Amino acid sequence: MPTRGATDDFGDPLNILGRHPEEFFSIMGRIVTLSATMEHQVLIFYQHLVGRDQSLYTDWPVSKLIRQARKELKQLPAPDADLARQWLREADEIRDARNNYVHNLWPAQGDGRLFGWRVSGRGAKASITTEKTMDDMRADLDRLIELLKVPRLHRIQALVSSGQHLHE
Repeated sequence: MPTRGATDDFGDPLNILGRHPEEFFSIMGRIVTLSATMEHQVLIFYQHLVGRDQSLYTDWPVSKLIRQARKELKQLPAPDADLARQWLREADEIRDARNNYVHNLWPAQGDGRLFGWRVSGRGAKASITTEKTMDDMRADLDRLIELLKVPRLHRIQALVSSGQHLHE
């Protein structure tokens, strides 16, 4: 048990987080930061898909943008819609993983497991738990990086950026 007032190298009290490997925080930070980029790309995709101004839908959560984009994919030719549907599915999976990382508490476990939990939005009697390994975190980060690689992003955005699907 950490001594009272003990802190880690960054001054965080050990009685709050305990000792996690620095890689845990490094990967967590990258997942959070890159998820913001992913959310912005989903916003741009949706704005182009529905032919709207860049100032619209900026207050929508990414889950709503993904849900609405899926409904609008009928405007695209079937192969393009399939490609976009796959990208949106992966974005939604990453969004869910990101939410688990960000909204869970991650108290350090004596055996080194990564265990996150939070009270469910459905009531204080239920909780949501997540168990991860550092390998799981690396895999989630790799999936997010793959989703955002420039050639793939250009291909996805090219499906809608011309607006051609709006005039057919």
